[in-house]
Amino acid sequence: MNAQLLLLTSLSLISFAPIALAQEAPPKIQLVPASPPPPARPMINLQTEGVQPAVQRTYHFHEGFYLRASLGFGDYRASFSDGAEPERDFHEHGNNMSIDLLIGGSPSPGVSIGGGLLLDPLFGADYERRGIGAGSHGGFSTLIGPFIDGFPDQSRGWHLGGLIGLAGQSFQNLNASGTDRAAGIGGAGWFGYDFWVADEWSTGPQLRIMGMRTFDTDSGHDVSAYARSFTLGVSAVCN
Repeated sequence: MNAQLLLLTSLSLISFAPIALAQEAPPKIQLVPASPPPPARPMINLQTEGVQPAVQRTYHFHEGFYLRASLGFGDYRASFSDGAEPERDFHEHGNNMSIDLLIGGSPSPGVSIGGGLLLDPLFGADYERRGIGAGSHGGFSTLIGPFIDGFPDQSRGWHLGGLIGLAGQSFQNLNASGTDRAAGIGGAGWFGYDFWVADEWSTGPQLRIMGMRTFDTDSGHDVSAYARSFTLGVSAVCN
């Protein structure tokens, strides 16, 4: 009897064991597909472009072709000496007009070079010898050669220039009683201010100083002359 009871108990345990194991087994894990990450926020672009070449200014800027014309009035003085006979020296004094023409170009902004012609007509200059008047006569002086004109500020009007070259002079030779001409060397300098009146044009006042040393040997009387003039006028320039 005990043996049968023990057998039944063993069979009962064996039959219920799978059920208990099934009940105690952990549930299956469901794999859920991962959602895509949220889009990344746009980052601030801190990159900057490299330095670009400067844009060349062409408005109210002194460069390129250069043309200057000037007209003025001033004071003219000259002295004529005869080395052989100092008592025959004489002087000339009068008012003059200045006419200038300069043509060239600018190798760099604010600096212009080229060739120029400076002319000083005299319509009536007073002559004297040893303090005694010797009449009134006309004449002229001229200077031709290379020049340079510079603007300290390429966009403004202050300018300073000069010219050096061949000089010529016409005068009344009191020793020969006629009009003679003398040739030599000379130079001129000027400064002024040009006010812009257009994109490439400007105009303004200008002070010009000119001096020359000339010699006359063709008249039979060796005469050396020194002349100088100060003129104040108006100048117009395209540059």
